[in-house]
Amino acid sequence: MLQQKALAIPWRWGSNGAGTAKKFVIVTMSLMCITFGIFYVALSYYNKYWYDIDTLQFVRWITDSGILLNEQLDSAGRELIENDEEYNSLTAVIVSDSGKIYEYLFTGGIDDSGAPQRIIDKVLSQGKDDWKTGSYIYDIKELTDGQKLIVLADTRNGGNTPLRYVSAILLIATGIFILSLITLYFSRFVTNPAKAAMKREKQFISDASHELKTPLGAISINAQALATKGDDNKHIRNIISEAERMNRLIERLLMLSKYDETTAIMKTAFSLSSCIEEMALTYESVAYEKRIYYNYDIGGDISLYGCEDDIRQLMAILVDNAIKNTEPLGRIQISLTEIGGSIILRVNNTGRGISAEDLPHIFERFYKADSSRSDSSFGLGLAIAKAVTERNGGTISVKSEVGKITCFTVEFK
Repeated sequence: MLQQKALAIPWRWGSNGAGTAKKFVIVTMSLMCITFGIFYVALSYYNKYWYDIDTLQFVRWITDSGILLNEQLDSAGRELIENDEEYNSLTAVIVSDSGKIYEYLFTGGIDDSGAPQRIIDKVLSQGKDDWKTGSYIYDIKELTDGQKLIVLADTRNGGNTPLRYVSAILLIATGIFILSLITLYFSRFVTNPAKAAMKREKQFISDASHELKTPLGAISINAQALATKGDDNKHIRNIISEAERMNRLIERLLMLSKYDETTAIMKTAFSLSSCIEEMALTYESVAYEKRIYYNYDIGGDISLYGCEDDIRQLMAILVDNAIKNTEPLGRIQISLTEIGGSIILRVNNTGRGISAEDLPHIFERFYKADSSRSDSSFGLGLAIAKAVTERNGGTISVKSEVGKITCFTVEFK
């Protein structure tokens, strides 16, 4: 392990275009699937409920009509009823006062194999004269001598059967698939103007930055020439300072423009441990001058396949940001570890922290938290850090508690 400490204090800290169109289609189709799914489920429950209500009305009519108790109903008539489409899901029994089946009138919905008694027991245990148990709609009528007539209708073969559900889902899925292809084809007419506008904006920033470099360089050189003549003029010093500040802004704009235009980078295998240690040493004196407790714990023999210059740029941004936001006698801890196939770089610092409102926007371009609007930051450093990390196949995140701690975590697989 490579370890270094400044102010020797023992201390540890815990741990493009086609893509745009595809994202547009994926989001649109996902929302459509969710919407269709909600409506389909709601409609299915609605249809099933009213199907059960209609079945209950039919069962009540059968029970109250007395047709099943008609002694004049011969076997031919009973067979006609049992073969009728409306009746063939019905089961009618007479039960004794103890709840046992006394007589089968007919069993169109349940076979005569003991299953009816279990269902009858469930019906009687509910204590209701009618409604539903499982897939059966039932109605109970009191007869003489404590006997009861119970009529049940099996609803499994009506309403929304599993086959109908599967058929409907397949039909909806096919429709959404076809609609996705159509949307993907026509999405370019929606996204192309936006892509063109973004391209023009990036091109403008790049061109403007290049055009501004020359006059700013001339202003800076002339101001420095005036300053060398011994004229200690505060206006000249201000010109030099602002020219340097604008040059830094232009350099960062050009850097972002380069990252936007060039997604492919030259990658090589290099020692990430040595790279991080070297960059940490570079800022050690800066932290010492600001009286910051500056520690780093770098795991040895950690390599990365990527662009070493990008990682140096990333490290410079994160450490510089930590130093700027750490008060004197505060702490900065840098760590590099390899855990389970992941390389994790953390830069922690105490200080004012980042508010919960600012955290979701901290990596956006030109975004500056309220607490940092008075400093010389342009709001581009962390945007560059994110672009650099993603160019090298990594992710960057931040956690912070106001007035306590801020931790930037970079992870490479």
